[in-house]
Amino acid sequence: MQNFFNNILGVPLGWIIFAAYQLTNSFAAAVLIFSVVARIILFPIMLLAHKNSLRLLTLQPQIERLKRQYSGDREGLSEAQYNLFKSERYSPLVGLIPLFMQLFFVVGILQVMYHPLQHVLRLDAEIIALLTQYAHDFHGIAPGFASQLSVLELMRQPQNLYALEQALASLANADISQIAAAISGIDMNFLGLNLGEIPSFAQPILLIIPLLSGVSALAFCMFQNVFSPGALSQTAKTNWSLTAFTVAFSVYFAWVTPASVGVYWIMGNLLSIVVILILERFLSPRKLAGAALQYLSTIKKSPEQLRHEKEQKKMFAAKEKQDTAKWNAAHKKLVFYALSSGQYKYYKNVIEYILLNSDVEIHYLTNDFADSVFVRTPNPAEKGKITPYYASQQKTISLLLKLDADIMVTTVQDLQVYHMKKSFVRNDIEYVHLPHGPASLHLTAREASYDHFDTFFCVGKHQIAELRRREELAKLPPKTLVKAGYGLHDYLVDNYKKLQANQTSQTSQKSPTENAKRQILVAPSWQADNILDICIEEMLESLLGNDWRIIVRPHPQYTRVFPERLTELQEKYAENIRNGELLFDLDFLDSSAIFLSDLVITDWSGIAFEFSFCTLKPSIFVDTPMKIMNPNYKDYNLDVLDISLRNKVGVSLEIGQVGEISQNVKHLLSHKDDFAQQISEVVAEYMYYPGRHGEAAGRYLLGKLGK
Repeated sequence: MQNFFNNILGVPLGWIIFAAYQLTNSFAAAVLIFSVVARIILFPIMLLAHKNSLRLLTLQPQIERLKRQYSGDREGLSEAQYNLFKSERYSPLVGLIPLFMQLFFVVGILQVMYHPLQHVLRLDAEIIALLTQYAHDFHGIAPGFASQLSVLELMRQPQNLYALEQALASLANADISQIAAAISGIDMNFLGLNLGEIPSFAQPILLIIPLLSGVSALAFCMFQNVFSPGALSQTAKTNWSLTAFTVAFSVYFAWVTPASVGVYWIMGNLLSIVVILILERFLSPRKLAGAALQYLSTIKKSPEQLRHEKEQKKMFAAKEKQDTAKWNAAHKKLVFYALSSGQYKYYKNVIEYILLNSDVEIHYLTNDFADSVFVRTPNPAEKGKITPYYASQQKTISLLLKLDADIMVTTVQDLQVYHMKKSFVRNDIEYVHLPHGPASLHLTAREASYDHFDTFFCVGKHQIAELRRREELAKLPPKTLVKAGYGLHDYLVDNYKKLQANQTSQTSQKSPTENAKRQILVAPSWQADNILDICIEEMLESLLGNDWRIIVRPHPQYTRVFPERLTELQEKYAENIRNGELLFDLDFLDSSAIFLSDLVITDWSGIAFEFSFCTLKPSIFVDTPMKIMNPNYKDYNLDVLDISLRNKVGVSLEIGQVGEISQNVKHLLSHKDDFAQQISEVVAEYMYYPGRHGEAAGRYLLGKLGK
């Protein structure tokens, strides 16, 4: 391996050292010239990497939005980042090229420094072999990596010249005196330092080389942290961690290699500073990516925020450790799994039915530390109990792989696709999917999202047809399809009745003018090109001024990913907000604004169907670009309810019609009774057992458990 690196790297770089030595007749000068030549060779590569890092810096605002958008979804984030990098022609690998080239030069210079007889003096291999054999026979120097350096030191001592002549006497055509002169003439001293020696405490003066290596590395890192686009896109903590590593490595590297290598390293660091300043002069990140840097400064976390996050992580880890131990010790039959607190509402009616009608213990695993299930107040009439557990998504992977239970129920999709895997402990667990939407399955979910579930709680007949068609197309074994209805619908209807009762009592205390004012809710999805992205201004211009109360309720994910857009809109319509005509509703814990509205406007959000099915009030759908998760949905030859029901529960508009949306609002409000009857018929046709989902799903689960 040593000869391999010497031949591949040492030989070509050795010619540079040899030429420099011939030019200057100084070993130290040759090393310095080599350092300059190396940086000249590296400059185009560093320029390429700098431009690539600049591209990454300009992408930071989009990357930060993706991180918020795909929070907790590593696979989704990776896929989204890959698509972004591909479209913007950014390659993470380009940043590694200078590192590998630097490694190329470091390994090469090591070979040159450890083989001076071959690369600096250009002696024949036969002569070098005789000299190293002599050093071994008469001075006990073992052949190895540094043997040529040892020979060089021995032969430069006058008392060893006669032995040198004897060692080379067998060479017929060798000019022994010329060889001796060449060896004794090479001067490896530089400012009183022997560049052929390895620094050690035996020669304290050489310790200045590792010291200067560390200092030069620190200076290089400080300049890099200030001017490099790569460093500017990272946190200060990351930059200082890399700085500490670089300095420590530089000191160690210069400590364990010949001083000449340390001189090369020091010179390389200083020249790298010059390169950074040149790039800053002509390709300044502050000039070319100023907007991105300004954005990063606005989202920079304060020390208090960082401390709070650190404390939270400790708290999460302690809770996870405690709950994992409890989970592992529990004898589990029925398990529910949720990603977040918001998913409990899909399970609520089923869980309550089971607890009221059996003594079954439900084991509820959630990835949300603040899940409402932890503070759930039990009904005194419940016979069973629910035991909640917290685990991060990463920990959940191992918990589910080792799951020992009879049934697992979840509303999370993509079993066996991403982090949610089937157990390898038991192969007889029944995996049940409970959908979190009443519409079609073959458009808005990945095609294989439900393939690995054993049982599916179907909202209506359309989902049975879609799942059977998928089984036919993919040649899958048939699932157990349970007619279960939609639990969230039942939950919302119950809450809506309570809201209506409260509103009735409050209405009597208001003036007739207040009671007559209609409330219009704009509730977009958070997919790309939604209402807030492409037509909200035109929509509001049409809606405002009609004596309506307009509420804009963005999706919670949208507020996390695009807070700047919401701030922009609030500033633009500040006067309408002040006079009470317009409200941006960001209180996502309170859903009363949704169901007390007279009409909902959305694009592709499922909230419109939930609103209309629950209240029997109409909705308006704006045909923004549709998010298609299954590009093969047309192969099913089945209606997509997300599309076909739009004009049954309200009206759908092209984007070009948004400027006249107020006319459609007036029409729907004046014909609300007609739509109420029509929506009621839709619910009856496409939803099993309205109001009895908990019983339908609960009975099935208890039956499977033998209860």
